Amino acid sequence: MTKKNIILAAALIALGILGRIVLQAYPNIETLMVVSILAGTLLGWRWGAVVSLFSVIGSDMMIGNTAILLYTWSAWLMIGAASAVAKRRSGKTAVWAEALRNTGFGVVGTLLFYAWTNFGVWHIGGLYPHTLAGLELSYINALPFLRNQLLGNLFIVPSLSVVVLATWKYLPQLKTAVSRALVTAKS
Repeated sequence: MTKKNIILAAALIALGILGRIVLQAYPNIETLMVVSILAGTLLGWRWGAVVSLFSVIGSDMMIGNTAILLYTWSAWLMIGAASAVAKRRSGKTAVWAEALRNTGFGVVGTLLFYAWTNFGVWHIGGLYPHTLAGLELSYINALPFLRNQLLGNLFIVPSLSVVVLATWKYLPQLKTAVSRALVTAKS
């Protein structure tokens, strides 16, 4: 647990909360997917789970949630932890390739979120009969939300991944270059 990791985790939590609050007028378009994936890929499965959970709890404290919060919270927890599967393999991987991998994982995460939370809507939401037809109707009626989340994540995940990954990868080199330039200038 380095200072750099804690700073990144805190920044991702803030981005997750702020993004969800700013985008709340757009159903199922949010920044929780990208912060969950970035935490898992850059910091490992434990941080992925922690960042995901803190982001959703923090934003829920401000904008609220529904009776299925255990399903939504556990979905984000699973996505954050599982995103470590897409963990960076080496520092030599191009940022765009990592962002593309994150986007693919974002699609998988979106489908997982849809499947799990709509099961929760059917299970405890009280909107659908507890039959196979009721479960099917729950999934059918949620397709517009799935579409929104997929479209949002196809834009948000690669965009923010590129920014965060490039900063994570090149900021130390930039700091070193600036320090060397300052030392050279003083000489």
